Amino acid sequence: MAARLPYLERDQVPTDVQTVYDSLQKATGRVPNLFKLMAYHAKSLPPFLQWYPTLREGALDIKLRQLAYVKASQVNNCRY
Repeated sequence: MAARLPYLERDQVPTDVQTVYDSLQKATGRVPNLFKLMAYHAKSLPPFLQWYPTLREGALDIKLRQLAYVKASQVNNCRY
């Protein structure tokens, strides 16, 4: 399923967001689409990036986290 908004690439975002893109690229080898969409509201990126590791590295094992993602998507009629 395609995003309703186009993903913002590095050359389409302000310099402060480019720095975030660079950090993500260095850490993961790519800029996940989630962040390319969040770049539309650049002020949300720094607080989200502080919170995101907690989500990724929380106490739940990976299978339970993935199940929660799938269920949340299902409840919200999201096919992604």
